[in-house]
Amino acid sequence: MKKQLSLLVLLAALLLAACSNNEGDENKQEKDTTNDTVSMEDTQKELEAMKVEADSVVATVNGEEIRGKDYNTMLVQTQLRYTMEGKDPSKNETAETIKQEVMDNLIGQELLLQKAKEEGFTASDKEVEAELSQVKSQFESEEQLQEALKAQGITLEQYERQLANIVVVDKYVEENVETPEVTEEEMKAFYDEQFTKDADNPPSYDEMKDRIKSYLEETKLQKKVQELRNELNEKAEIEEMI
Repeated sequence: MKKQLSLLVLLAALLLAACSNNEGDENKQEKDTTNDTVSMEDTQKELEAMKVEADSVVATVNGEEIRGKDYNTMLVQTQLRYTMEGKDPSKNETAETIKQEVMDNLIGQELLLQKAKEEGFTASDKEVEAELSQVKSQFESEEQLQEALKAQGITLEQYERQLANIVVVDKYVEENVETPEVTEEEMKAFYDEQFTKDADNPPSYDEMKDRIKSYLEETKLQKKVQELRNELNEKAEIEEMI
């Protein structure tokens, strides 16, 4: 089954959290100045302040409530991604962008999930366990995975529920969205743009061809999924509370 980008984002966020934890451990002895410590603590407080009450309702989608705990989980994941991209998620303009991105993603996921369940798609325990096993294989130990989850403010049980919902949506997308075609010309153009410009010794096209094809297919697929979200959005009753 072709995986939707949301699962890849979840895994990437976990791996980034693990890297962040490791870097923090390695750099603790080096960063011993008071100013650095205070600055980090202030930033963390600002990020924490962006969270909402876990039991509050942040939005309703066709009568289904999206709770603060789900908002906070995706908020932490998104803040972490922005941080690893070198952007300061505590800045007012960036914080507002993150907030809207989180809301759009939560609502879009809920719309797809509702439609998938309406058409009878489900996720078995075996399917969820298979996805979880793939995630676990990316970590050196169970402890490292738990630390990465903790850094995002979620438990393993919550993560498993996220995986289950993604499996359901993936099945629906696979059934209803045709895998986009990627031409040889598109792959070569992407290779020329990304690998030969300003590169002294780039990998050959043949080495990168399969990866480029997968990337372009996924990019086109997500565009179609977004179009589907937009269609569902137009027909839905949506109310945002924050």
